[in-house]
Amino acid sequence: MEKSWDYMIIGSGIAGFKAAESIRKHDQKGRILLINNEDRHPYKRTRISKSIASGFAPDDFALTNSDWYNQMEIQLVQDMALSFDKDKKVVHLKRLGRFSFQKLILCLGASSIVPVLKGNARNEIYTLRKAADAEQLSRHFLSGGKVVVSGGGVEGVEISEQAVKSGCQVTLVHNNAYLLNKQFDRSFAELIQNLLTKHGIQLILNENIRSIGSTGNVKKIVQIGDLIHILAEHIIVSHGTKPNIELAIAAGLKTNRGILVNQFMETSCRGIYAAGDVAEHPGGQLTGLWHAAEKQGVVAGTNAAGHELSYPENPFRMKLELFGQYFFSLNKPAEEHGYEVTTYKKGIDQLFRCYFKNGRLSGMLMANDPSQAKVCEKAVYEQWSQTDVLNKLITITS
Repeated sequence: MEKSWDYMIIGSGIAGFKAAESIRKHDQKGRILLINNEDRHPYKRTRISKSIASGFAPDDFALTNSDWYNQMEIQLVQDMALSFDKDKKVVHLKRLGRFSFQKLILCLGASSIVPVLKGNARNEIYTLRKAADAEQLSRHFLSGGKVVVSGGGVEGVEISEQAVKSGCQVTLVHNNAYLLNKQFDRSFAELIQNLLTKHGIQLILNENIRSIGSTGNVKKIVQIGDLIHILAEHIIVSHGTKPNIELAIAAGLKTNRGILVNQFMETSCRGIYAAGDVAEHPGGQLTGLWHAAEKQGVVAGTNAAGHELSYPENPFRMKLELFGQYFFSLNKPAEEHGYEVTTYKKGIDQLFRCYFKNGRLSGMLMANDPSQAKVCEKAVYEQWSQTDVLNKLITITS
């Protein structure tokens, strides 16, 4: 294998994949090396938490077929980056050794946050970050039994649904007064909570797992708060993620919570870019969303190839599908103060909660009208007036 590359991309999630694709779009001759540290070809990560109960084959969620990399003349290798030197322009891989680059794109991703717990079984927990993690959970859930999920964000809620569909009894623990508090308001959260409890999921809110002890068999005793103790076979923790910035710190790039980038996804070192979960935008924003990482990869790859493209300021939507129902969140404000908030009902169970500022739509929550998701996005991006929302999106029936 060649030891010198025009472009090296560390990480083959959606950001790394789109970076490689975008480079090839603008540079048909440049040599591209895409480094993949997972046990399968690049895949759509958002599918794995939704497919634990059904299971999936290694190539089910592949972003493209394996021939595509040869056709695009993108060299895909399975390896792990141990370090890089920004001045000498060298990357050291665990298996294949040292390679030099002209342009480098860091798509290092993020790792699951693991809480500090007490108890002699405190390390006997699972997290979900990679496809292999989902496959492991799928095998464990087949045996049924009791599952405790800690964390009431999107992933924790989806894991709980999958465990129930696998035949498990589920307790979901969350440290806030209502689930999905970052994406939804209390009224929408209560819709989701009612849906979960209807399907047998026990909710424990405003509490945390304190300790996990061994019982001498397959069960563990889980202490939740001061008073609650539950026997369970499996404990899954979903407490968010932290960007993998260790390589960047060691190399001397400027970092904060993530790797600092400008509007072109370029880091503090010219010719080195960062995209995806690891990139921290001006103003301190870490996106952590699939479509955001996808766009960041496009921007990083385009600029690495010598063109100029800025990262858009538009927010990206989050969708959640649970037990046949659909929920949507786009640019919900952290605080409602200063917004005019209006809720519209459309049909039997279709709801829209709109956040207007100065008479213009700034954010929206939606339930059970997935056919209108693109229209909802358009309405927020174009900052529709209340009249436009009513006339173009809402048919008020009550």
